[in-house]
Amino acid sequence: LSARLVFSDLTAMAEQQQFYLLLGNLMSPDNNVRKQAEVRRPNGLLRSQVRQMAAVLLRRLLSSSFEEIYPGLTLEMQTAVKTELQLALEVIVTLSETAAAMLRKHTAIVAQSVPQMLAMMVDLEDDEEWAMADELEDDDFDSNAVAGESALDRIACGLGGKIILPIIKQHIMQMLQNCEETPLGVGLPARGADGAVCHRRGLSPADGVPSSPQHPRVRYAACNAIGQMATDFAPTFQKKFHDKVIAALLQTMEDQNFPRVQAHAAAALINFTEDCPKSILIPYLDNLLQHLHVIMVGKLNELIQKGNKLVLEQVVTSIASVADTAEEKFVPYYDLFIKSNKPKCCCF
Repeated sequence: LSARLVFSDLTAMAEQQQFYLLLGNLMSPDNNVRKQAEVRRPNGLLRSQVRQMAAVLLRRLLSSSFEEIYPGLTLEMQTAVKTELQLALEVIVTLSETAAAMLRKHTAIVAQSVPQMLAMMVDLEDDEEWAMADELEDDDFDSNAVAGESALDRIACGLGGKIILPIIKQHIMQMLQNCEETPLGVGLPARGADGAVCHRRGLSPADGVPSSPQHPRVRYAACNAIGQMATDFAPTFQKKFHDKVIAALLQTMEDQNFPRVQAHAAAALINFTEDCPKSILIPYLDNLLQHLHVIMVGKLNELIQKGNKLVLEQVVTSIASVADTAEEKFVPYYDLFIKSNKPKCCCF
């Protein structure tokens, strides 16, 4: 509030230019004064204050000549440490939520922000054990990749499809055409992230999505995009792509090499079946439940022998989701899942 009051009295352009420099220095990762303040005050409080002050402090800046300092802030965002990078991006995202009308007048800023979000989404460690993990680590939720995806989702919802769709679509299409699978993997969750606000603007959710990616990160991202679009585009998505989606998810769930991808495919199946019209699901019911039963039995044995449960939890939930949609049509399969597995369940 104090910063807002001070800036409201700065009418001369020369004085405003000095204020721009002050803001740039404040956000610099090399600012020792700010670093000392962050040591004394928890990051959680800093995040809250950034959210509250972003729209207030930068509303006036964006209405004049904020573009003059924004390129400098973008370069600093690229070199900042993870927390500072996410806080800097939070400024633009918060503006899209609290001052959307104003930010729509500065599409150049949005166009520069989207590549930064996509760059964060590919900030992934090439960890061979990632796809084999049976538990999700806390770091997964605080990573740049998750923050970038969340920011893209929020700015799309904040600004709307008319502004954000052309920008996102341009970059996603470039990624989907790229033969390297790492950038391809970010195009898929980005495609799911913009679905909530873009589904009425002529973008087919399956355009350009690869049919059979091999890298576990890309397959994981594909499952994530399918699950997101199944929710955002329901029931249109289910009506148009049920044959491709169900077959692809079952194939992914049967692959025992990458349990984490296997679990995410089951999670995507949950999203798909929750809003799937009953008439569409019924023809697949027998094949779907037979596959799920085989996977469940195998994962029950794995739980007993090794204690692994990530995939099993998702498979059981997906069975429940299918049963909820199928209603009375699930009754003939009750004994298959309940009676045949009672002895194993009694072991716990």
